[in-house]
Order: sequence, then C-alpha cells, then structure tokens
Amino acid sequence: MLIYPSYTGIPLLFMRPLVLLLLCATLPAHLLAFDIPGTTGTSTTKKKPQQKKKSTEITMDPWSYTEGDLYPSAIVSTATVDWNGDDQDAEDKKTAGAAKPKKKDIPIYGDENAWLAVDLAGLPKNAQVEVTISIDGFLKPSTWKGTVTRVTKDGEARVFPKAIWDYDALLRVRQQRPVNVTFQTTVNGTPLPIDYETYVMRSLNDCMFYVLYDEDSEDFDDFSWLFAAYVNENHPEVDMILKEALQSGIVSDFDGYQDDDHKAVMMQVFAVWNALQRRGIKYSDVSHTTPSKLVVSQSVRFLDDSVRATQANCVDGTVLMASVLSKIGITSYLVMIPGHCFLAFDLGDGDDAKRVGIETTMLGNDEIKSVEEIAHLTQTAKLTEFKSSYKTFTAAVKTGNANLKKYKTELADDSEDADPDIQIISIPDARDLGIMPISSLRDSR
Repeated sequence: MLIYPSYTGIPLLFMRPLVLLLLCATLPAHLLAFDIPGTTGTSTTKKKPQQKKKSTEITMDPWSYTEGDLYPSAIVSTATVDWNGDDQDAEDKKTAGAAKPKKKDIPIYGDENAWLAVDLAGLPKNAQVEVTISIDGFLKPSTWKGTVTRVTKDGEARVFPKAIWDYDALLRVRQQRPVNVTFQTTVNGTPLPIDYETYVMRSLNDCMFYVLYDEDSEDFDDFSWLFAAYVNENHPEVDMILKEALQSGIVSDFDGYQDDDHKAVMMQVFAVWNALQRRGIKYSDVSHTTPSKLVVSQSVRFLDDSVRATQANCVDGTVLMASVLSKIGITSYLVMIPGHCFLAFDLGDGDDAKRVGIETTMLGNDEIKSVEEIAHLTQTAKLTEFKSSYKTFTAAVKTGNANLKKYKTELADDSEDADPDIQIISIPDARDLGIMPISSLRDSR
C-alpha cells in the first residue's frame, strides 16, 4: 500500500476524508455542488437526456395520383400500359434492373400502375398487411395482401392494390359526379379505422393535359399523349365516312402509301376532307371543363359526337380526321401549340417522309351539298363545289405548314425543359406505348 507523507503524524491517505468533512461543515449549503462518495448531495453532472420513444401508432392515409378527381379517359386508355416495362420498382416485385431506392424514398408495394393507394406510417418491419380499395359502381373491392419487408425510419410504406375497374361503367360517364371511395387496411390481423372519401368522377370527355406535383409547384407530369386515345380508327363511323368519300369520285380507292405517290396520298386526304365538309362539320370553340386543383385538362368530343352535332373545336376536328387517316394507313399526328391543336400527316412511309400540316378548323368554310345530293347536281355545280372545297383544303394545308415551320425547333425538342404547350403526338407511337382508342359505347348512325 502506498503511504502519503504525513505532516501531523496522520498519513494523508487517512486525512483526505477528514479534510473533506471539515470543509463541508464550514461551507454554505448552496456551495455544496459536488458528490462525496458515501454522502448525499446535488450533482452537477449533466444527466443523459431520455430518448423519445418511437410512436407505435399505425396510421393510414388515402393516396390518389390525381388527388380528389378521377379521370375515366386516363384509366380506360392506359388499362394495359406498364409504365416501368421490364424493370419493376415495387418491393414485392422488384427486378434486378430496378433503380436503387434512397433512404428517404417511401417503399412501394403492389401495382405501380394503379391510380389509388394508401400511405401507411408506424409500420413495424415484416408486418402482414392487407389493403382493400373500392368505389361504389366503378371499382370492385381491390386487394393487396402481403409482407411489408422494408419501411422508412418512420415505418412508412405505400401500397397499391391491383384495381378491378368496371370499364363499361367508366365508359358511360358523360357528366362528372361524386363517388364514394372506401379505403380499408389490416396490419398483423388488426383492422385500422376505415376511411371513407368522396371523390369526383370526371366526364369521359375530360382529357388530362398534365398533372402538377402540388398547387404551388411548377413541376408536372406530361399526359398530352392521352389525346391520342380520342383518335378511334376502329369506330364504325369511320367506314361510313370512307364510303361517302369514295362516292364523291375524288379517288377510286384508299390504299395509303402503297403507290408510293405523294400526289395520290394528298388526294386521299382531300377526299376525306371533302366528305367531312359534306357532313356539315363546323368549327365550334367548346372546350371548357371544370377546373381541378392539380390537373390541367380539356374537354374533347368523340368522333361520333362531332359528326352528330356537326360541330368540332380544334382538337375535335383533328382527332376526327386523324381517326379516318389512321384507318387507311396514313401516319397522323396531333400537333399542340399554345392554345391550339391541328393535324399533321406523312406523305410517305418512313422516318424521312415529308410531313404536312392541315388546319382542321377550316372544315366549315364551305357550304357544299351532302354526298346524297351530289347525284342531283349539274356537272358545272359539281365542279364548282369541288373547286371551292379544294381551294379551302389547300389554304388549310398552307396554314398548317406555316405553323409546323414556325414551331419547328420547339416541336423537335424532346428534352425535360421542352415547352409542354408545344408538342407533336404521333398516333402510331401512342399505340405502341399502349394507349388504346376509347370506345364511346354509342351505336353508329
């Protein structure tokens, strides 16, 4: 044992406790701010803060890509589209080529192509989850059931059940209406409170242009290619229009690009133009639709609506004529420029084919007889009508070509910074993507 030097005959080893006790007896109480082994007092040692306990409450919130609005046109026309292709990002379907998620990214489960989901928070890892979403009259109970293997630090995950839509019901929606949406979730056998929401089912005629990320955001997802869904080359009315075009005698048949003759293609397009003029199609600027918080959209008439009403705005006339040209194998495009839409088509087959524009709002510039009345016209009257129609047709082509030239640079820009109001939508490319024509469920004339 080490013995300290002594000054009073008492080794320091034994003096230290005694000195401390003497000091404690003489110092004021408020200065006793240290602990003495074997004694009691107030410590200045900083206590370790208690860690906040992680909440074990599990919560569920409804999620909709288009917020409280549902668009039948988008749901129907993209029913067979798989946006991810071969690479799947959902945790329960992840493929080797899928992008590696960031820590802050909310893991997703189920059908990534769905429009509706639930956001869960407070989930433990490997929780057994069952989610069911339904909409009265439109969406049958659609369920995802499985193990949530990965969550964020707050226990977050997003679950998309595979939607079982009643497509016939969606195709009949011509006026917007409120619908009841039910969200149900069970976690580890315990049901969470059911969430009942009231959404708006938009008209089938409402076509999404783009979807904003939030009300104050300039970022958006472009959906302009949905306009291609209103081009319906399979509609029975198309065959009626082609039959009338042949009756006019302008062409003897419709063979698309088979003759490899640009003039022959132009005459086929003129024959269709003339037949639509004889249907009495007039320009009518009716495109207003009820505003939405996050979705910019426009009302579009279906082919048979335009023919029956003999009215068409710029988009209506363009999808009408594109439907007929697509039927006979002529490559067609919807050209979007600020506040306007017009038609373009290729004169030949191939990537280097010459492209021609045509202003469809000029269809109603001539007053000519119907196809049924042509037989009762004199040869002079017939010739006068055809000359008038062709003059308007060439003027429409001139106007369309001028706009193609004016916006040539912007239309060729496919970068992320491209102007969303200036686009060219290829009908064949839209079909390759999986955008299907929307059936209007109405009989032909």
